Amino acid sequence: MKTIKFFHTDETFNYNIEKSLCKVVFQGNKKCLLVEIHSTDDLEHVEGDSLQNDFPQLSLFIDDFPLDVESVEELNGKKVSIPYGFAEEEDEEGELVEVYYTSLNVSEEDYETVNNELTFSVNEKGILTLNWKGEVQDFTEESDGDLPFEIDCTFEEFEFDEDDYE
Repeated sequence: MKTIKFFHTDETFNYNIEKSLCKVVFQGNKKCLLVEIHSTDDLEHVEGDSLQNDFPQLSLFIDDFPLDVESVEELNGKKVSIPYGFAEEEDEEGELVEVYYTSLNVSEEDYETVNNELTFSVNEKGILTLNWKGEVQDFTEESDGDLPFEIDCTFEEFEFDEDDYE
């Protein structure tokens, strides 16, 4: 249950999840959701002529999204909608700044995800799970439309490497 799928017009891209992280953090005077999901670069299951071979690894992020919960435990049973990948917010000086909530990183390029629907639950082992459906700009540049995607993951303990933050 640790998969990322992109529904391209020609084929479905299937990725396995290597690492996933979910936290509720305090940012200024608000609580925010932080999610990181990193795929493996294993493409043994992919056909040799597949377009997916050009995109062996990717990462998805949710940052700074305001949420009315105190802890990760309170996410169980929550459904969260993030219709746009960014918003304009006022900073401490009263200036409008763009805050990016959701993004996909592929081949060192960032793409905004939209129409994000997140459903959190706890599985039979007591581990927090996420089903995330959304759309992202076609990073293959094969079409002008957005690609639907779906992620099913669990948030189990693991260690981040310094390379994960570069």
